[in-house]
Amino acid sequence: MAIGDIIVGIDIGTSKVSTVVGEVNNFNQIEIISSTSSKCEGIKKGKIINEDEIALAIAKTIEKAEEEANIKINSAYITIPGKYSTIVQNNVTKELKDKYAGISARDVGQTIMQLRDIEIPDGKTIIDIVPNEFILKDGTKTSDPVGSLSPEFTLNAQIILADKDYTRQVSSILKKAGLDIDGMVPNTLAERNLILDVNELHDNVMLLDIGAGNTDIGVFEGESFIYTNTIPLRRR
Repeated sequence: MAIGDIIVGIDIGTSKVSTVVGEVNNFNQIEIISSTSSKCEGIKKGKIINEDEIALAIAKTIEKAEEEANIKINSAYITIPGKYSTIVQNNVTKELKDKYAGISARDVGQTIMQLRDIEIPDGKTIIDIVPNEFILKDGTKTSDPVGSLSPEFTLNAQIILADKDYTRQVSSILKKAGLDIDGMVPNTLAERNLILDVNELHDNVMLLDIGAGNTDIGVFEGESFIYTNTIPLRRR
């Protein structure tokens, strides 16, 4: 992220659609500059039942956000419920052609692409790769190996899979609302950095997002995102 970058996030809930606009400040933090919402009943028991209603609600929040932030919004990140997400742990070891050249950004990028080479279950698609840690040849662990002098390194990461049918529906909805998708993120993963402080990011934590119709669960083992799911609210 660069200073001044605009990040837009959309959350489709059981009772409303929420849109948040943030701007990257001088401290490389996302500062909220607009937060809007619109009532919506296009989801029932975690399932999309009315695409047009959700698209209309999104369009309303975007229009409000554009007025508040005085910007034009063309794309956004969108959250997805834990029930439609699957987390797969994977790791790749990269050997450098020139062990004296140091690890480059290109080496890291190629390794992240290698992580995608997994067997994907039917009905699932990769929506994100979340790097966890880089381990150098001598055992040193780092979050950024670029520039390190090591003949090889191992990248541990989480591959986030999502239900294909659900992602198709979400893509269709955003298209109807006139938006492109920057990315899809499980609810609790999106909330993690907002809720936890710096020290808690290294703890074993379970996050509960209690909504109007569902409770989303996210389990983190230190830096690793290891589990997510959705528990529907049973009304009597």
